[in-house]
Amino acid sequence: MASTSATEGRHGILVVGGGLVGSTLAELLAGQGRDVTLVERDRDVAAELVSQLGDVRVLEGNGTTGAALRRAGIERAELVVAVTQSDEANLIAGLLAASFDVPRLIVRVRDPDHSRSFERLRQQSRESDTLAVNPTVAAAEKIASLLAVPGARDVCSFLGGDLLVVGFAISARSDFAGLAIHNVDLMFAGTPTLVAAIRRGGDWVIPRGADEIREGDIAYFAVGRDHLPAVLGLLGTEHAGRPHVMIAGGTDVGLELARRLESDEGREAVGELFYDDQQQQRRHPRVTLIEEDPERATDASGQLDETLVVHGLATDQTLLEEEEIEQVSTFVAATDDHETNLVAALLAKRLGCHRAFALVDNPAIASLVGDIGIDAPIVPRQLTIDLALSYIRGDRVVSVTTLLQEGMEVFEGEVDEKSPLCRGPIHSVAERLRGAIVIAVQHEGQVFIPRGDFQISPGDHVVMLAAKDRAERVGGFLSASG
Repeated sequence: MASTSATEGRHGILVVGGGLVGSTLAELLAGQGRDVTLVERDRDVAAELVSQLGDVRVLEGNGTTGAALRRAGIERAELVVAVTQSDEANLIAGLLAASFDVPRLIVRVRDPDHSRSFERLRQQSRESDTLAVNPTVAAAEKIASLLAVPGARDVCSFLGGDLLVVGFAISARSDFAGLAIHNVDLMFAGTPTLVAAIRRGGDWVIPRGADEIREGDIAYFAVGRDHLPAVLGLLGTEHAGRPHVMIAGGTDVGLELARRLESDEGREAVGELFYDDQQQQRRHPRVTLIEEDPERATDASGQLDETLVVHGLATDQTLLEEEEIEQVSTFVAATDDHETNLVAALLAKRLGCHRAFALVDNPAIASLVGDIGIDAPIVPRQLTIDLALSYIRGDRVVSVTTLLQEGMEVFEGEVDEKSPLCRGPIHSVAERLRGAIVIAVQHEGQVFIPRGDFQISPGDHVVMLAAKDRAERVGGFLSASG
């Protein structure tokens, strides 16, 4: 972390790039009372952002030049966030920020070579606390986490992977449809589990004991990783057979995912719940990648060792049937055309694929994906924002994750000795949290799903859930500021 002396006299956040990531971050931070300036090169985009972002100072200018950055106030900025569409522009902005001794930097990079360049920048900028955010890697990691939990609509990992927050769709056939929350607790009496949140239509519910789980809900369960198989058993989730993953698109995300599934670590993670009792071994996933462009398909084939690469259209019904789409456990639409991804994922589901995920560009569209029959949206931009927020929120915040990539946040943090969370059992401080809940605590290396009489101690790691508009305030409870 940057030293205290380096941050003295500095205030404000400078965002370079007014695309969806930059403008969304700027709006979020300004809404939390931060002093935010955004620099956008395109005159028309800058003019539009002036009217959209009332609390953000928007300047038209080239964020890769010292003159524009000086006009934006870089000499007094405590944080620079470079999130343009160009890796090169982001790296240059980062270099300039380091030359102005900005204490903290966030740079978005996609190309692995640029990531290595940023690592050299980080090593040279010893007075700056730096973070590189790669949306390609973030998207592949999100997809891999979903693949590892059969039937899941959303999967978030906390406490070093020991806690999972997993969303499952509740069908009319589910034993949970119509069940009150306090009865769910009885079902999981031997398995520490909490129904942390419910998405119902376009609304979010933090359920209480008398609330019911309904057909059509997406119910989020907080559960220790070791207890996940028991929860899946009670949910009746099917996960028999060898997993077959079909990827549409030899894009950066598609290739990164395929490489992960070929790696020992990735194969073990996805195959963890697919255990063959007769062979006494995990059933590692079979992977097929479909790519429309012949040159890109050839390139993908040369980069991948065990993945079957097929040249063709992901929206070609005949091709999908020839590749036995009905036997595919998960179809991942990851082409560069996000409208094609929606069509391909819907077609795969109609032809019998068990689950389908779609890479989409706009978080607003992502909120509609579940309504049209696609199991999960993958929104690299929102994942990038979550990573940036994890870094911006403060020293004690470890990670921030947005459920279904919209609407509700879960964050992990370390509790300070002066935190209000330590002033009594959870039920005594719950009223002050106002719409947020503590869903897990890691104490002395052990994970607890706490009840009302649980006492949080300084140094514990807590996982908390809150609506986005309250998440910043709730984060203050980690320290004396709450």
